[in-house]
Parts: sequence; C-alpha cells; structure tokens
Amino acid sequence: MLKKSLMMMGLVVFMLGLSAQTVEEAGTKYNEGNELVKQENYEAAIPVYEQALKIAAEAGPDAADLKGNIEKQLGNAYYRGGVSLYKEKKFEAAISLLEKGTAYAKQIGDDELAGKTADLASQLSAKIGDSLRKKDKLDDAFAAYERALKLDPNSLKAMYGEGLVYKEKDDLEKMKETMNKVIELSDGTKDQKIADAARKSTSNALEVAGAKELQSGDAHKAIKLIKDSFTYQPGEANAYYYLLVAYNKVSEWDNAIEAGTKALELKKEDKSEIYFGLGQANEGKGDAAAGCAAYKNVTSGPNVEAAKYQMTQVLKCS
Repeated sequence: MLKKSLMMMGLVVFMLGLSAQTVEEAGTKYNEGNELVKQENYEAAIPVYEQALKIAAEAGPDAADLKGNIEKQLGNAYYRGGVSLYKEKKFEAAISLLEKGTAYAKQIGDDELAGKTADLASQLSAKIGDSLRKKDKLDDAFAAYERALKLDPNSLKAMYGEGLVYKEKDDLEKMKETMNKVIELSDGTKDQKIADAARKSTSNALEVAGAKELQSGDAHKAIKLIKDSFTYQPGEANAYYYLLVAYNKVSEWDNAIEAGTKALELKKEDKSEIYFGLGQANEGKGDAAAGCAAYKNVTSGPNVEAAKYQMTQVLKCS
C-alpha cells in the first residue's frame, strides 16, 4: 500500500510539474506576442497569441487568468492590425483581417470589440464599393456594398452606395426602395447629410428619367416621374419647365400654366423657353391676351420666330 501511495504521489507531483511547465510555456508565448505588439507588428503577433491560447487551454484551470488575458490581446491584435493595414491603404487585407477579428470577438463573447471591428470592416468595404462604382464597375461595387452590409446591416454608407448603383443601372424602383430606407434611418440623426444626399440623388434621377420620357414622346410617364421627384425635394426651374412641356403635350392647360408660372419664379437666367411654353398653354386654353403677353417675352433661343408667327398670324396680337 505504501509503495502504491508513493507512486500516486509521484504521479501527482509529475502532473503538477507538467501543468506548471505548460502554463509557463503559454506565458512565454504570450510575452512574445506582447513584444510584437509593442513593435506594432500585429499580423505577426496574431499567430503567436493563437499558439499561447492553445497551450493555455491545454493547461486547464491553472491557466484560466492567463487565458483571459491572451484572448483579450488576440482580439485587440486583430483590430489594431486591421487599422494598421488600413493606414497603409491595404484595404482588402485590412477587411479580411477585421472579418476574422469580428468572428473571433463573437466567439469569445466580446460584443463591444465585435461591434467595433465589424464597423471598421464595413466602412472599408463601403469605401471600396465607392471606388469601384466611380470606375463604373457596378456589379463589383454592389458586391462590396453587400459585404459591408453583411458586417453591419445598418451601414448607411453601404445602403446609399447600393441606391446609387441602382440609379446608374436605371432601376428606379429599387433605387427608391433603397433610398427610402436610407432616409428613414438617417433623417433627424447625426447622419442627416446622408438623408439629404439620398433625397437629392433620388429626386435628380427621377427628374432625368422624366426628361428622357418627354424626349421619347411619353408625356404621361414624364409627368408621373417628375411629380414623384418632388416628393424627395422641392423641384427646380428645369423640373417645372419639363412639367410645363409635358402638360402642354397632353392638353392639360391649367396644369401647364401652373407649372410654367412656378418655373418662372425659380428661373434666374433667360426665361424665353418658359414664356414660349406658357404662350402655348394660354393659347390652348383660349386665352389669347395671356398667350400674346407670354409670347412677347420670347426674346432669345430657337423659338423667337415661332413666337412671332403665333402673335402675328394666329393670335393677331395688337
């Protein structure tokens, strides 16, 4: 029995010594990682911390405190490594490292670090999307924005970027759906500038689309699109002028006069084209006096002779 007890005691001592040695090894690796961090070599520190963490896990309860410290430092190394790569303009490498850091932070239950890491990765991915969109690589840009939204579902920059991609692709319904969400989430917040930009971009896209429909001959579609643009921001002189022309084409004279009057209020430069449209609207309505008054103000541009003809030959203006 004595011999057996001595053997058991020896085994326990041996195991304790092995455990102590394992904790010491983990500590050594941990310190190696810390030294690399001091040198700002975060990418090199990460695998060292990972080794230290593995050794600490094998050591069991004796290394619990050390394991917690290693986990914290490893998470920070991922984040700081991503920041370092970003500063070096290595955006793709930075995003990849931050994505790994986000997954790791979630794994150890550090929600604050996970949020901070994911937010930076999302911002960088949205920035890549902007760069690709400006180069007309719309599909690649959209994929970058989607990546950003996967990291941060509420990334307003990525949502706005997707809205601009839809705008460039002339997918007006998807553009409105996306921009409406951007406006809803950012209106009245610190991100008001994004809401304002979304309104302006959407309004401009609808106005341009309306002008194109007017050119192609579909005045009804043009009216709908231009009026829709006013729901995002007040119309400018050009928008009301397009509306004047469109209403004239469908013989809605009162609406044409209302749009033309608004265009006159907003126009700062030469107003001849607006006066010509108002002349047509009043003539169509049967108000010869108002038609003559409008045509008389057509003093420049391609409609001068046409206005003179209407005054002298059609309305017989005095």
